[in-house]
Amino acid sequence: MNRRTVYQLGLAVLIALLVAAGGAHAEFAKVGTTGADFLKLPIGARGVGMGGAFSAISNDQSAMFWNPAGMTQIGSSSVMFEHVEYFADISYDAVGGAHRLNDTFTIGAFALAMGSGDMEVTTVQQPMGTGETFNVTNIVGGMSLGMSLTDKFSFGTNLKYVREDLDTEVASNFAIDVGIMYDTQWNSVRLAMAVRNFGPEMQLDGGYYDFDNGSQATESTEFLPYHFPMVFRLGVAMDPLNTEQHRLTLAGDLEHPNDNIERVNLGAEYGFQKMFFLRSGYTFRHDTLGMSAGVGFLWQRIGIDYAFSEYGVLEDVHRFNISFSF
Repeated sequence: MNRRTVYQLGLAVLIALLVAAGGAHAEFAKVGTTGADFLKLPIGARGVGMGGAFSAISNDQSAMFWNPAGMTQIGSSSVMFEHVEYFADISYDAVGGAHRLNDTFTIGAFALAMGSGDMEVTTVQQPMGTGETFNVTNIVGGMSLGMSLTDKFSFGTNLKYVREDLDTEVASNFAIDVGIMYDTQWNSVRLAMAVRNFGPEMQLDGGYYDFDNGSQATESTEFLPYHFPMVFRLGVAMDPLNTEQHRLTLAGDLEHPNDNIERVNLGAEYGFQKMFFLRSGYTFRHDTLGMSAGVGFLWQRIGIDYAFSEYGVLEDVHRFNISFSF
């Protein structure tokens, strides 16, 4: 099969994903039915720069944040750090490390922390603010395991502890991520599946006092439990161009969250001499996210990546991460 035919095949697959997005129905959206929504925020400037179309690529230290099955493609040991400044003074920091034990097993660990910054306390009697402030802090810590079951098929999973601190109220529980990758070894086509944030419900401790026409209830009401923002992904990737100096990767992800309509993420990465990288992508049918782009630089064992995301009516988001291999 010649290069032109391979390119046409890859383009056909990506178009099929786009058509699938167009067939999704808005009436299935269930916005606002999950909690711990900070788990939806992506980690890894490379994947973000490709519009989130990263499930079938995931071959570096950020794999644990996208598809843990991809950890098996890490050469030896690596660690990454990322800092993101979101809109509304929200900050997000992440660290992850992975170590390849042998040809079969790769292990890793990661931690995330998100802070809301200071927010004003308001009450029914003082809707303009009491002069006090509070903040929200969310953290995640977990372990990863990747396994190469055959030369084509790999499996990975994360076990993570999730905690939300909303001023004086706390909710916590455990969740898992599961992913698989299949290298068809046919014209560089790779397939992937990943399920993230699967677990039991969370529930804030304590309770709240309801108000009716300005009068406070005499007894507190228990907070209702809520689900994790689980998401199911199907991914495909291929390299229509792959030489010693140039590599072009095309990728697509079909994404199904449990609280919203289906989305399609399409992305591309161009690499020059395995040192310089240009990335671009687009997310279709997202509430605010649209175009993404990024660049990367890899020198010996140090990698630096930058990604830009356009959020429509909200502020643009910029992120940087640095990685080390040893």
